Amino acid sequence: MRVLILTPTYYLQGGVERILEALARHLPARGIEVVFGLAKGASFHDPDRFRRAFPVIRGVDVDGTSGTSYGRRRALTRVIERVDPDLMLIARIFDGYPAAAALKLRGHRLRLAVTVQAFEAEYFRDLERWQEFVDVCIASGERIAAEVRARTDVPAVSVPGGVAPARRMREASAGPLRIGYVGRVEQVQKRILDLPLVARELERRGIPFSCEVAGDGTVLDELRAQLPRARFHGWLSTGELYERVYSELDVLVHFAEWEGVTIAPREAMAHGVVPVVSRFVGAEDFVEGVNALTFPVGDVKGAVDAIEALHRDRGLLERLSLAARESQGGIRSEQGAVDAWAEAFRGAVASPSRMGASLPQLPSDSGLLTRLGVPEPVAEIVRRMRRREHGDPGSEWPHAGGR
Repeated sequence: MRVLILTPTYYLQGGVERILEALARHLPARGIEVVFGLAKGASFHDPDRFRRAFPVIRGVDVDGTSGTSYGRRRALTRVIERVDPDLMLIARIFDGYPAAAALKLRGHRLRLAVTVQAFEAEYFRDLERWQEFVDVCIASGERIAAEVRARTDVPAVSVPGGVAPARRMREASAGPLRIGYVGRVEQVQKRILDLPLVARELERRGIPFSCEVAGDGTVLDELRAQLPRARFHGWLSTGELYERVYSELDVLVHFAEWEGVTIAPREAMAHGVVPVVSRFVGAEDFVEGVNALTFPVGDVKGAVDAIEALHRDRGLLERLSLAARESQGGIRSEQGAVDAWAEAFRGAVASPSRMGASLPQLPSDSGLLTRLGVPEPVAEIVRRMRRREHGDPGSEWPHAGGR
């Protein structure tokens, strides 16, 4: 079986990228050939940069440098026909929907899979609109899978991002509590600027602690200024996190407003680190008082209360540490998750192709050439010469189709 995975190439640090890297590394041993369709843009999406970050990934460029939806879809169609996959997985590349659906209507054997890794409305809207052509949705957690089932008739399976086993376990300590954050350093979604508020409240209460931050993002300089005592590692690979960070922590904090089944806190859990996390939508892996302590989104006092409880009661810390470590087996492990992905792919290929009667209506590029009635292939030649500039990665290669 051959699988083509469509992915943006601007992003290098997220949980989705870790999942895709694991699929590239482990699916071939399960009899599944993996080829990546790597989005290329004029400004943001750079396949060569992506390849350098993930050498295990074997991919072909999908040239969207004209900056138009027509150009992106034509490039995708050419890549699909060239690679000739049994199944294509859309991982945040909206234009994969119309390209795959059109090929299905023309008789291609292609099966279409989509992954939804975050509880965001636009992904559900796209699935609703294109559901007649989607053969399976792989969701990050049961909360997302249940939403897909409620809104569509697409077969949906829950596969959390797999966590590799720890290389060196956390050791108990009676000293200052070792607190860490791992992930994108962003305020939108991640609420990372809650961390300085937590640090100041811990200091006010006289609780001794150290703080480690591993990650990068748009508010890194602001975070550094507000956390002068913290140690900043910058962005680290999974291997570096395993060697240098996770085993040196007692607690990992996470403040997000929404997520899928987030990976970094669970990687820490595999090392025996106790997560203190917000009760974001999809926080199903973190069970209050069993393998984690939780607090309402934005509740700094609640987060500090949880951390103080772990500082005051080291027995509680160790009980939660053991439970956290034991919770990341089975389908939550890297090998277990890859097995589940492989099973979902095989099931989709073995089932009859889901097929709509016609393509949903799509807006065309509304430029002057379109208004003048110039045929799209001719207009595209002109557009490629002038190259439409986009202001951000998500408009250069859209993740979703919009309203």
